[in-house]
Amino acid sequence: MTDGRSPRCISCSIFRREIEALQASGRLDLPVDYLNSMLHMAPARLEAHLGEALVEARGHQADQGVVLAFGDCCSHMESFESEPGTSRTEGINCCEIILGRETYRRLRREGAFFLMPEWALSWKTVFVGQLGLMGPCAKEFMQEMHTRLVYLDTGILPVPHATLAEASAFLGLPVEILPVSLDALLRSLAQAAHTVRPHARD
Repeated sequence: MTDGRSPRCISCSIFRREIEALQASGRLDLPVDYLNSMLHMAPARLEAHLGEALVEARGHQADQGVVLAFGDCCSHMESFESEPGTSRTEGINCCEIILGRETYRRLRREGAFFLMPEWALSWKTVFVGQLGLMGPCAKEFMQEMHTRLVYLDTGILPVPHATLAEASAFLGLPVEILPVSLDALLRSLAQAAHTVRPHARD
């Protein structure tokens, strides 16, 4: 960490409710700014917004440490992470970050397609509006690679049973509701905050 100065965090909004719950409970003392999770559908835009957010987070304090709460979400994420005074949560995407590596990889091997709470509510925008999947094409596309939908219930929002049933029928996959602790997310944020790279001195 840089000279004892507390880092700031830039996070995907996919974690907003979970991070706010950790802050409210006193388990996380980290100021956080959020970028809209829908930027993931346009990686170049995400990259541009993230670059701007890094500059803004540091402001006029060149030694301000920054934690990135993101997976490998754009092509230059490693470049952002390697900047002095910067660290990133461990995981290739938001689902691995919140589940932990072992659980995430086991479920992936079983063919799970994950739905985080924020994206579950906007699944139609993603699959129809962004990906253009309709009718039999949606089912064929999903069933080719996946065995089921796994809703990651972080306990913050009520489980949207009707929405999940609609997604299940549209995508042709059964739904599993998986209760998820916030412990892995908290550990990842705390570790990233602890390992923020110090700035080089002249």
